This record gives sequence, C-alpha cells and structure tokens, in this order.
Amino acid sequence: MLKNHYGILVDTEKPTTGVWSNNEIEFLDDEFAEGIDLAFEAHCEECKNEDHDHCYYGDGSSNYLVGSWKKNKAGLWEEDKDGEYAAIVGETETQVTWSRWVCSGRFCSPCFPGQGEPSGPGEALIYAPPPDLLGSSHPRIKEIRKVE
Repeated sequence: MLKNHYGILVDTEKPTTGVWSNNEIEFLDDEFAEGIDLAFEAHCEECKNEDHDHCYYGDGSSNYLVGSWKKNKAGLWEEDKDGEYAAIVGETETQVTWSRWVCSGRFCSPCFPGQGEPSGPGEALIYAPPPDLLGSSHPRIKEIRKVE
C-alpha cells in the first residue's frame, strides 16, 4: 500500500530506511573501527598533506558510514548490497539505509520523512541492523527477520 509520509511516497510492503537510536544498538561502537568518517573524507579532498595527524582533529560530531559501502563511478558513497547492511551513524541516531534484516515499525516524525523507527509494530517495514549488533536483550530482537 502506498502512503504519503510528509511528502515522501512510501510503499508499506517494501522496506524503507530504519531510524534507530544509537543507544538501541549495543555493539555499534565496534563498527566504528572500519567505518568511514565523512568529515575526514571531506578534509582529505581539500588537504594536500599525506599525513593528516597534525591537520585533522575530529571532534566526534561527524556522520559515519558503517556496514558495507562502496564508491560509485561518480565518486559518491552507495550501499554495497553484497554486504549485510549499510547505515549512516549520526550523533544520536543511526539510519539503516539498506539491510538483509527488517522488522515492522512506525513512521517517524517529520524530521525523517519516508522513514520508520522501531518503537513498536506499525505499518512501516523498516531496515534493521543485523541482530548480533543489537544484542540478545533488545526488546525487538525476536521480531527481526532476514530478507531472502
């Protein structure tokens, strides 16, 4: 069924971006080691230095790409669908833009048009992080299913 969610047309039978609180993803910190710091990427495009230890000072407020990403022909990051999931980690929320895992959820506030959040069952089908990132005590862990 099609639904207009704050100007974005969403098919409720197809997964949409899931917006998860960073506090809900127990092992999110483990993903940062191989994540992509977008502020550092932007710095490297402008800076001519080979070593950035003395010219880049990340303050932790950058968005990170975690999971599986690759650069397309235009040099832009896109989800690598050969991986398990792809997400954008912000200061307080993680937007799972693609995943092999889904669950039902509610549509978000106007801050995230066309996206859903996992606060409980609802009409949105949302992408979820892999269950091993959520931890076994997550209240929705049994509702997350793999997409075949």
